[in-house]
Amino acid sequence: SCYVTANTSVGEGSPSLTVSARTDEGVPSGAPSYVIAITIATTSVNVSWNQLPNIARNGIIVAHEVKYSWPLESGQLGTNYVNTSGATNQLVLNWLQECVQYSISVRAYTSQGPGPFSGEVRDSSLNSESTTKHMKT
Repeated sequence: SCYVTANTSVGEGSPSLTVSARTDEGVPSGAPSYVIAITIATTSVNVSWNQLPNIARNGIIVAHEVKYSWPLESGQLGTNYVNTSGATNQLVLNWLQECVQYSISVRAYTSQGPGPFSGEVRDSSLNSESTTKHMKT
């Protein structure tokens, strides 16, 4: 909010009407932190992360995008993206291949677009017991 007054040698004048303004949102300036991948079944991994601190949000977080990549036989990488809505901070990746190492990262969106991806955490889908992988970013 702001208002204007005039100053002369006689003194200060009456203030104008108060005007309020708000800047538009921006894209997030930071990435979600502490990304965790937990293998919960032979073809499923639960991915969770900490929300962005307020200072890095630059608006209202409307979605998150989870990126996961895996090596292909050709030597290239296969990559998929899965989106969440709202302030959700976890997602289960299903229909993964058994015994494949996945690289997983997360980024947040405002109405203006995406922020940067987090650092990658690696997790292997297994055919036995669950494991947990953590990455502080």
